[in-house]
Amino acid sequence: MARAFAVAYWTVPSLFCLALYWYGLLVWFQQDDFVWVGLRAQVHHWSDLWRVIFAPTQHGTFRPLSERVFFLAFHALFGLDSLPYRIWVFVTQFANLVLISAITRRVTGSRMAGFWAPIFWIANTALYTVMTWTCEYILVLCATSLLLAFYLLLRYIETGERRFYVWQWIVFLLGFGAMETNMVYPAIAASYTFLFAPKYFRKTLPLFAASAGYVIFHLLWVQPQVTGPYAPHIDFSILKTFYTYWQMAFEPENLRQLTRIPEQVGRVMAIAFMLLTTGFAMWMARRRQWLPLFFLAWFAIVLAPVLPLREHITKYYLTLPTIGLAMLAAYGLAYAWKRHGIWRIVAVTAAAGFFAIAIPVDWRATRWWYDRSIAIQNLVMGAMRARELHPGKTILIDGVDDYLFWGAFFDYGFHAVGVSDVFLVPGSESQIHNLPASRVEEFVMAPALTLHGIENGQLVVYRPGPELLKNITTVYGASVWSKLKSSTPRHIDMANPLVDYLLGPGWSPRDQGFRWMTKQATLRLGGPAAASDRLYVTGICPSEELSSGPLTMTLSADGRSLSPVQVTTGNTFFHFDFPLPAELTGKESMEISIAVDHTSQPGKQNPGGLSVAFGVFDVRTPD
Repeated sequence: MARAFAVAYWTVPSLFCLALYWYGLLVWFQQDDFVWVGLRAQVHHWSDLWRVIFAPTQHGTFRPLSERVFFLAFHALFGLDSLPYRIWVFVTQFANLVLISAITRRVTGSRMAGFWAPIFWIANTALYTVMTWTCEYILVLCATSLLLAFYLLLRYIETGERRFYVWQWIVFLLGFGAMETNMVYPAIAASYTFLFAPKYFRKTLPLFAASAGYVIFHLLWVQPQVTGPYAPHIDFSILKTFYTYWQMAFEPENLRQLTRIPEQVGRVMAIAFMLLTTGFAMWMARRRQWLPLFFLAWFAIVLAPVLPLREHITKYYLTLPTIGLAMLAAYGLAYAWKRHGIWRIVAVTAAAGFFAIAIPVDWRATRWWYDRSIAIQNLVMGAMRARELHPGKTILIDGVDDYLFWGAFFDYGFHAVGVSDVFLVPGSESQIHNLPASRVEEFVMAPALTLHGIENGQLVVYRPGPELLKNITTVYGASVWSKLKSSTPRHIDMANPLVDYLLGPGWSPRDQGFRWMTKQATLRLGGPAAASDRLYVTGICPSEELSSGPLTMTLSADGRSLSPVQVTTGNTFFHFDFPLPAELTGKESMEISIAVDHTSQPGKQNPGGLSVAFGVFDVRTPD
């Protein structure tokens, strides 16, 4: 019986996690997952592997272990079978639950608190995203780093054995490969030792030096964000952001939509639970018992790195901070249980209310993520099959809504699985909410290109069905002529195979999303709709092309010269924009001519010599 009880004590939280998030074990890839799934296609040599693992992202992050190594290794072993990825996420989370139990049991001296802490944590509605979205493994692995390092510190304090101190350092340093939040561990360690083990407080101070070194490295290696949702704001808005997260930690999201329970009920329960846990902490502090305050400090310390991101407040950022609240709730429940009477009644009622609301939300939200992932899987895998059936043809998808667009299209899910030239049919942008106007052309095929592709048999059209994509090319082609206008596009992406008929002489075949030009080239674009419209051009120039000095590029529109520009930096994207002559306003089309003052040396593969690779030509109103 003793052995069975011990097994149940350590395994029930993991079994509860598995039961609650069962559908999270079965989800497929979606959204940002495709960024990491597509990494393996970028690795051709050992030098590529180093770059792919350690190059920082455009969002200003550096997470080689939890993102790069994880996805590269599992993709190499299991391809697009998501189940092994998910099993690994769950196994890592099970380890976290065991660590939370062991830590809580040690610091509180209560077996009951040790049992309930991981259950409170895994039931918190901040966790369902982490348990269903594979790319959020960063938070799961970071939790392992923080918890294991802290557990090793506790063992060092208990035994005095130096090996635990050394292993704490090893785990802590490896944690920097999981997530930036790992840098707050020294504050957790110092807070605990200062309050409960002052003899070891000085031992935690060198940890701060390691975090400071990581911050300096991060600032030098990773390009900081200055605009957009990931730009930090170090000002008094941090206090408002903290209060927002404090409320979110207790109140479930989308309660009405997911459970039909009125939002007011969830808000009342959240306030009650918030008052009870913080009230318990304050009451214990008056008795000079500081452990509940340490648990609250855990919440604040671990939340600190995301507080400057006031424009990117999201529930799953609470995954790590709520560990402290879970330990506090478990300790309060165990403390009240020992005191009997009204204490026990209030604590049990509060805990029951928490689970009564959190569990249905977690279950239904997990099922929502699962259902969407399966729809995305059918779409992406259907596109792979369509590519096999129609090699060389462009694939248009009709009937895509927010559900599928943001889950598959926006993060280039088709590119990640090796399927190129997949677009939405014209008009799809009206069915998708919050699609940035500047990016519509990346995903939606222009009407003129669609008509040209149908007329010349260069494209096929599919629509998502309950399980598979359905070929509707014939039906769509019969009706499209009365809906679309065959005007010259004002936006040309050189990666699009259907733009060939708009290109004049001087262009090479498309190459990895670009087209190289010789010393001179021409193309046709739709004319400006307003006098304020400008011509925007993006491309890239090899460094070898600039060995003898800057490359001068001259453009003209219908024979009218535009201001010449110079390309001075090689192997870096250039972006130029030009005012257009007023007399071109309203023209259905115009010819754009490009000339450069020199090209690379001619060779067997390109006897005319190549100079610059172009990506996009766009006539539009300035942002």
